[in-house]
Amino acid sequence: MTSICDRSNVTVSAAMALPEEAPPLYGPPKLRSGAGLERAIQSITVSLQALERRRLRFRLAAFTLARTGILVIRRAVDPDVLEPIAALAERTWAEVSALAPGQSHPVALLNRDQHRVLKGYKALEESVQPVINVRHGEDDGMMDVFHPEELAAELREPILSCLHERLVADLAGLAFGQKLEVSCRNLYVNRGVRHTRFFHCDGQGLKVKTFVYLTPVRSLEDGPYCYIPGSHLDVLLRRRNQAFNKDHQFNLHEYRQVSDKHALPIFAEPGDLVISAQHGAHRGLPQAPSARRAVLVNVFKP
Repeated sequence: MTSICDRSNVTVSAAMALPEEAPPLYGPPKLRSGAGLERAIQSITVSLQALERRRLRFRLAAFTLARTGILVIRRAVDPDVLEPIAALAERTWAEVSALAPGQSHPVALLNRDQHRVLKGYKALEESVQPVINVRHGEDDGMMDVFHPEELAAELREPILSCLHERLVADLAGLAFGQKLEVSCRNLYVNRGVRHTRFFHCDGQGLKVKTFVYLTPVRSLEDGPYCYIPGSHLDVLLRRRNQAFNKDHQFNLHEYRQVSDKHALPIFAEPGDLVISAQHGAHRGLPQAPSARRAVLVNVFKP
């Protein structure tokens, strides 16, 4: 039987590559595959039961997160619990798709095309109502719902429960030596997103994201989340890329010169949870036109 880790190719550019993803302006990392990926993923994987029952295992997981910048918790949520939340994601996508230009959503504020009810991340983050942000440009095909727990009253508690916020805050807090709190909750729904941002970080300050998968991500065509382990600690790598970005007038936080590094594509099943230090180099790969993905997302900040 072929392992899920055998399904990746060798380089990012070999996976759904875009014409501009080529040297000298982009030197992609190699993607781990096969047995190498299997071993690497195993080294950053822990079970929920071990975290909850064994203090030593909790500390070892925190050390792994501190060292690599990424941690995978398999079956953190029973997939049956996620079915109505996944259905909510599907329903919300269908509702928005059916709305005429300028028409409002019955529950949430809607940012779409030129009609922007709220502008700027801070306004979206601080909204007391859920906000459906339909992305365009390089993220065309993505719907980003801010405060999804407010979309349906009957799903508020299930959504909050499956995010394991206290556990993640304690684990990441131990890993990075700072008290972390949830700053925002999101629901990402992707449908054939063909253009995604190159490897980058979200700034040098501490920010942790978690992803709870509502749908499976089993191949590169699904557009898996990718991470370069240890990049959050690699000062020389950061400086090299910042100098390159300055010379070529790119965003300071792009990681375009990483051809000497290896990245891990994270394949997942519904209920898996990934913890990621966002000051490390990461990227969501482009999807095949028919691919679909839905994940619940939490943002933690000091």
